[in-house]
Amino acid sequence: MRKRHFAFAAFAVLVLGLVACDDAPESGRLTASVVSFNNGSPVESDVSDGGVVYEDLIPVSFTARPYSEFVTVVDGGPHSEMIVESYRIVWTRVDGGSGVLATRTENTHVYMQVGDITGSAVRLVTWDDKTGSVLAPLVGTTNQIMMRADITFTGREVGTEEEIEFMASINVHFADTL
Repeated sequence: MRKRHFAFAAFAVLVLGLVACDDAPESGRLTASVVSFNNGSPVESDVSDGGVVYEDLIPVSFTARPYSEFVTVVDGGPHSEMIVESYRIVWTRVDGGSGVLATRTENTHVYMQVGDITGSAVRLVTWDDKTGSVLAPLVGTTNQIMMRADITFTGREVGTEEEIEFMASINVHFADTL
């Protein structure tokens, strides 16, 4: 009798363990990264181009791959597509000065095919940033500011609601070209 109860209990624990470990096979199976910012060139932001203020759109290239080398990718199948839906920029001063640009979140829609390099753009510096209290004092001077932009991209694998986040950083040199 004890053997039957023990066998039943062992079977129940095994089934419970399998159910508890059951992760949806179609979610969270991709990882993404930034291949390059600004085509590999340093980012320089002119705070006033001849009295005109322009926003800085910086080219960015992404790639995505399966999280595990054991996942087989078939075009149009699971783990083959990703959409970047937003990005968040957090600024840090790297030149020892004080004052940084405000943290900002932007919506986007970048479709990525796994295994391909996908190009897009990031609105790195806005008109409000350039005319605000941190950068506006550079206009008409030879002063410079150096900041690092930490950008967190948020997306999802197509067909799921599972979020995928990845991050990249880039240094930005701010000055006025007199």
